[in-house]
Amino acid sequence: MSRILLLCSIVWACLFVVIPVQAQDISSKPEITIDELVQQALERYPQLAIARQNTEAAKERFKSLRSFPNPVLQLTPRLTGNREAADTEVLLSQPVDLFGKRRANAKVKEAEWHSAIAKSTFAQRSLIVQVKQAAIELYAAQEAETLSNAQMEIAQKFHDAAQRRAALGDVPQVQAQRAALELLRVQNEFANSEATRLAQLATVNKLIGQDPSTQFRVILPEVSGDQSQPTDLLKQRDQYLSQALKTRSDLLAASADLEARRAQVKAIGKERLPELQLQVRRGAFFGEESSYAVRAVITLPVFDFGSIKHERRAAQAEAQAQQAEVELLRQQIATQVEKALLRLEQQWQNVDRYRSGIVPQTLDLLRKTQVGFEQGASSYLEVLEAQRTFRQVQEEYLQAISGTLNSETALENAIGEAIPVGSLAPLPSQVEVDTP
Repeated sequence: MSRILLLCSIVWACLFVVIPVQAQDISSKPEITIDELVQQALERYPQLAIARQNTEAAKERFKSLRSFPNPVLQLTPRLTGNREAADTEVLLSQPVDLFGKRRANAKVKEAEWHSAIAKSTFAQRSLIVQVKQAAIELYAAQEAETLSNAQMEIAQKFHDAAQRRAALGDVPQVQAQRAALELLRVQNEFANSEATRLAQLATVNKLIGQDPSTQFRVILPEVSGDQSQPTDLLKQRDQYLSQALKTRSDLLAASADLEARRAQVKAIGKERLPELQLQVRRGAFFGEESSYAVRAVITLPVFDFGSIKHERRAAQAEAQAQQAEVELLRQQIATQVEKALLRLEQQWQNVDRYRSGIVPQTLDLLRKTQVGFEQGASSYLEVLEAQRTFRQVQEEYLQAISGTLNSETALENAIGEAIPVGSLAPLPSQVEVDTP
């Protein structure tokens, strides 16, 4: 019987004695902007170095074909046999690109070089988008932790008030028990938000080449007074689309691949043209009476049994397929720009409504309800409802912030050019929460 009483005492103590959660003060961590994170990633991420080396290799191959052909020295000494049968000579040959076969192949390598440049730029743009999206998620996790901390302090005050009123006999003990359970639940939510922030912090650290445990806070650039309203995006859709068609690195890469395919068709077509070499020949290694001559050697393909013809047709088909790929990519870019503009416009309006009205009013309602409970003007259920409403609103607000920043990043990705964070749809540098 004594063991049962002891167990009941422990359970009762767990319900009424709440172990406080020690919140880390993330405001004391070093602050860094999203643009600074992008710059660090560009300097340290290994994939960009790989893309740069591939570009350099394509450039050197192009320069190789642009150079003058190398001369060839051929020596044919007599090793054995009689003098009449020996064909001894010294032959110096210099190829001459009289009919443009070498120049045609150089055009192919030049287009491949331009494609490598565009692909390297595309890899860089992809990394920038990836870093920005990860940093935005980290920013949202920071704000979620801040709001959860504020909610936990309010829940603590509600718990303390319930304990006092239960001790005075103003409310039943069951309300104090429920307040303790609510505080435990809020503390769990705070612990989860902290774990989410640390996990996202490790992701960002990986992208910028730092130790996963390095601590810092992501901040947004300050918004000046004359930037309190977003850019009128939809009226500039034509400008953004025109910019995208000029700067999108994947479109530039596809266009360069198209030029390479077309140049390949021309290069294959020149396979049936003659090749010219200038030669200097000496009939023997030694002796003043040895014969010598300067001659031109022309090599001309006589027949094509189908190898050149079919290879040229294959190259033409690849060029036509690449042309269709470029046109399809242009249509996709136009769709991406339009959707990004519409989504960003809508997301900013959502954030503005939450920031200016929904979040402040919900937080004020929660504080008033909690104070009213202390004074006996509000019921326990009203406090719980206010707390749960505030949790839902804060989650929706953070989702709206993340959605706006991600939409801005999506527009940047659609036009293929960097956009300063918050320049199109200004956002607050942090969520304003004053704990009571």
